[in-house]
Amino acid sequence: MQNFDFYNPVKVLYGPGRTNEIGIEAAKIGKIALVVTYSDAPYLDPLIQRVKGLLEAAGVQAILHKAATANPQLCQAKSGVQLCRDHQVDLVIGVGGGSAMDLSKVIAAGALFPHDDIRKMIKFSHSHSLDIPLEKALPTLMLPTLPATGSEMNPTAVITDEVTHEKSYVWAPQCLFPQTAIIDPELLTTLPRYQMACGGVDIVSHILESYVNGSGEGMDVIDGMQEGVMKAVLANIVKAIECPEDTATRGMLQWASDIAINGWVTSGTYSFTPMHQMGHVLSARYNATHGATLSAMMIAWFRYFDQKQGNERYVKAARQIFGCTTPLEASQWMEKKFSDYGIQISIKQFGVKKEEIRSLAEDVQRISFSADNVLPCLPPLNVDDIEEIFALSYELGQ
Repeated sequence: MQNFDFYNPVKVLYGPGRTNEIGIEAAKIGKIALVVTYSDAPYLDPLIQRVKGLLEAAGVQAILHKAATANPQLCQAKSGVQLCRDHQVDLVIGVGGGSAMDLSKVIAAGALFPHDDIRKMIKFSHSHSLDIPLEKALPTLMLPTLPATGSEMNPTAVITDEVTHEKSYVWAPQCLFPQTAIIDPELLTTLPRYQMACGGVDIVSHILESYVNGSGEGMDVIDGMQEGVMKAVLANIVKAIECPEDTATRGMLQWASDIAINGWVTSGTYSFTPMHQMGHVLSARYNATHGATLSAMMIAWFRYFDQKQGNERYVKAARQIFGCTTPLEASQWMEKKFSDYGIQISIKQFGVKKEEIRSLAEDVQRISFSADNVLPCLPPLNVDDIEEIFALSYELGQ
């Protein structure tokens, strides 16, 4: 295991019906809340009105910011920051999936950011320290409605610059951990099949990317934890899709999404997410669903590493997680399963043209490569490697 620091201060309230406690919990934190949710999600309107009523009954003023899109944008954060300043907001509440919760965090940080442009706090380059580290943010409370990103229990927020089409993140454990997360499985019963499936793939990807980049001695505990969570998620996606009212299964997947990224199963291993870095480029350019981009990337990565040196962890993953003999067989397993779920399996399905592949690789290089001009993973990859992985994914769409 590698050396690591572990810290996670998030208070979690889990169980059916616990949304009813949001007013009580919010009143412990602040008096004026900005409630952040989606710009176009009428199916959430009854929940938003219920949340607003519970907050006001507890003495917390609720200001709605219905602005989030599937890939939240800086302009949405800037308007939220202005609302916070205009109304002296002292608490930000995210209601929705990862996009709404991430937008909430960026707004909470931006409201107290002492510089003129909140873009400066986003890590749009890994090779040069251009971002200004955060020192403080407004407290946040999260009410997730989709098991996927686990944003309710981590200090990271992903955002897209709609002008440059760059997608990256801000990471600040000193101030961006939500104060409270209310995980209510009853909120998950109306999720469409596609979103449920994409969320499951996102959960697996968070752990799988750490697993294949694991190294060193003493990994048995971490490996076992990671394998267990991934196999449980993969075994229950179909059940969750086919039985929307099964709150036990959907609630389990919501909790799995938290475990995947709250530090428990990634401590002591290499937790940078290289497949995510490639997926972010696809989301930024083609507005592709996050989990679907990870589907395409996981399949392509396992094909790429099938015959490569240094692929021992991919071979182990194929055997331990997917019940296959080789990374290629694992890739084929994912291709079949994810396709059956209705998820895209190739970048061609997002609208990528063959002549755009090199520029996609160069976008990954520009945003996510380290100072030594490689994508940090084991083994490190150069821009030609990234182009080859994108090309492998494209070929699946033939």
